[in-house]
Amino acid sequence: MRTIYPVAVVVLFCACSHVTASVPVSTQARDAYVSGYVSALLRMKFHLRSPSVQVHGTTVELRGVPPADQTSVRHAVRQVDGVKTVEFLQPSPSQLGAAPGTSGGNLGVMPMPGSSTNPGNGNFAIGMNTKAMERAGVYRLPTGFLPPGRLFQPLIADPKWPTFSVAYTYYSPYHPNGLKDVIPVSIGDTIPFERGNWADHWQWEAGMQADVFAYFNMDTVHSDLQNVDFLVGGYFAVRHRNFSFLVRYYHQSSHLGDEFLIANPAYYNGLRQKISYEELNALGSIDLLHRTVRLYAGAGYLNDVAPEELGHWRFHYGAEYHGRPFFHKGTFYVSPVAGVDFKNWSENNYDTDISAVGGIELNNGKPDSSKLQILLEFYRGHSPYGQFFVNTIQYFGLGVHYYF
Repeated sequence: MRTIYPVAVVVLFCACSHVTASVPVSTQARDAYVSGYVSALLRMKFHLRSPSVQVHGTTVELRGVPPADQTSVRHAVRQVDGVKTVEFLQPSPSQLGAAPGTSGGNLGVMPMPGSSTNPGNGNFAIGMNTKAMERAGVYRLPTGFLPPGRLFQPLIADPKWPTFSVAYTYYSPYHPNGLKDVIPVSIGDTIPFERGNWADHWQWEAGMQADVFAYFNMDTVHSDLQNVDFLVGGYFAVRHRNFSFLVRYYHQSSHLGDEFLIANPAYYNGLRQKISYEELNALGSIDLLHRTVRLYAGAGYLNDVAPEELGHWRFHYGAEYHGRPFFHKGTFYVSPVAGVDFKNWSENNYDTDISAVGGIELNNGKPDSSKLQILLEFYRGHSPYGQFFVNTIQYFGLGVHYYF
């Protein structure tokens, strides 16, 4: 028994020494992990790339966070497990001189198990990737002059939404002007000029929309141009998490193609009309089910119309599906998309025009990414082009659409 006591004392001393020595190491590791987590959160949620992050137990100290963002940042950081207090300090001299987009202070990101980080390209693994944060409704787009992305996302099934696109469409069972094989093209986009933040995760954006919509009859010798619609105007958009709203005022005018007029001389003798108008248009949109489903609706009022008897009211609504990526490699993501779009115009007795699309979308996995879509298309209703709005048409097609 006398021999056992000294041995027990030695074992107990070693164990206590081991525990005492391991406590600081564990605390340092936890602080480093929280620091990396918060740094990545600030980058992806608020696009803040220069603040420094210091963690002292349950307190997080942040330097360089703009005053307008501090309320939202404090709320977000306090959601991190183990964080109780968030303090904002003045930027350090080195941060004040840091170049935009570069890191100042402790912005290291601790990699999660089974993942990697590359600070050079902005991919950070924090247990929730950028796409997941976007679906959760917490991602905010970059602010400033000519920012990337757009607050109000394109309506992918709307045949007159500004985009760069080309498609092949087959008109069936008939078309009043005998069209069968048609190539519609679109050259334009939504261009944000300025974007800013408001309190409580609100963002605003102002810019312009412009496009040229044209279509060609491929069953003629020279693929005759049939019609061109010009659209240009300004817009203002706001977004709060999964809700977005767009107001725009734009001009549209329509012009028949020279080849069409030559092939259809009757349009020189009274059938040709001047079609132009300005439209004040408002649309609201909400994302549901982790941003896989989108619903939108709105209305427009036309003024300064030509001809004068052109209808004034237009109603617009629809739904979209944006699925999770089924393939990705590096920054190359492929996702399924689909949409259906409805319009009712007083000029056509509020008959319903239906447009439906489905296919895949290619992007880089970020909310402000450019998008390339390859879509099967279907349309039934009144022609969306120029003075042919009174004609009832139906077509199937395959199109490629690109959004900057």
